[in-house]
Amino acid sequence: MQAPQQNGWNVRQLLTMEKKRNILFDYPIQRPAGVWKPEQKSYLIHSLAQGIPVPAIFHLIVKIDREAHTKDGEVIMKEGHVVMENAKVRYVLDGKQRLTSIFSYCRGEYALDASTPTVTLQDEEFEMANRYFDELDIEVQDAILGCTISNYSFDSEEVSDDEVEDLFYRLNSSTPLTPQQKAKSLMGIGWSVRLNEIGEHPLVRELAAFSPTQLKSDAHITAIIQTIMMKENKYPYKNVSQNVVSQYSITFKADTENKLEYFDKVSQAFEYLIEVFPKKERVLLKKVNFPMTVITAMEAIEKNIEPDVFYQWAESFKLALKAEESVTDIPTNYAEYGGKGTTDRPKADGRMKEMLRHFNEYLEIYNLIPNQ
Repeated sequence: MQAPQQNGWNVRQLLTMEKKRNILFDYPIQRPAGVWKPEQKSYLIHSLAQGIPVPAIFHLIVKIDREAHTKDGEVIMKEGHVVMENAKVRYVLDGKQRLTSIFSYCRGEYALDASTPTVTLQDEEFEMANRYFDELDIEVQDAILGCTISNYSFDSEEVSDDEVEDLFYRLNSSTPLTPQQKAKSLMGIGWSVRLNEIGEHPLVRELAAFSPTQLKSDAHITAIIQTIMMKENKYPYKNVSQNVVSQYSITFKADTENKLEYFDKVSQAFEYLIEVFPKKERVLLKKVNFPMTVITAMEAIEKNIEPDVFYQWAESFKLALKAEESVTDIPTNYAEYGGKGTTDRPKADGRMKEMLRHFNEYLEIYNLIPNQ
């Protein structure tokens, strides 16, 4: 691997680079922003003010075709058309949480935590706790903006994707990435791109019941891979925990053709379920039930079941979950596979098989299978 370029940029310079869109944070194998707690962000800002060194930022330099922007970040127009340019940008490989925390604070998007200590500058103490950036004393603002951070940049024309993936894994192997986020770097950039894209699907972001915390920790990505693992039924998983699912996800890179087939089935099921549920589904699309519902949707697609029929079954199944036998003809023991040890394989497989059994029995009782 080629040696990186080394630069010492202060916060003011980095803010300008980010405003001009020369620093980007959406490289495929990166984790989402905003996963740091208020105390973590506040102590980072305090370190900058106090002149305490913070870890270096690592970038990948990439040439991209994009809209041209002014120094203030405005899109440049000429004769009614957007001006395009071929620009060198820096994708952040390591340091995303640090930079986004710094940038958002300097833009006035949050106040420092109440636990933030005072900062001492030239023998004078200044308060920082509970303050937004523009509420800080000018001396403290200048100290933050003038603090220099080491930056290392690798040129994408001189390093391979494998070297980038290895670098990302090395940089993050000692930081609190979730198992799934670390596994994404070993899956390869191609798979990371696919998973990031499907993770933004309206079914996931608008209709499923993933909490903001689950989305930040990539729990939705784990649920998608969990779906593929259970549907494929070849990997010897002992449970469907994030650790095991992450281990399974590493096999994607060496088994791309086969995994693509299942990935396409998941994508088709997502499109199908968009037509099924008119609003957020808080029962069947919460994390513990998400893979089972998607697998059942795959079954429906294979049998050419219309989305409105699936919806009627879903309503019947939810009534059965409440044990309201007076309004449902088909009971279910699905709930017996929940509770303690939910991720154990017998319980996960039990939920999948029981949901499929109920669905197929519903189709048979009401004679809803086409051409039958």
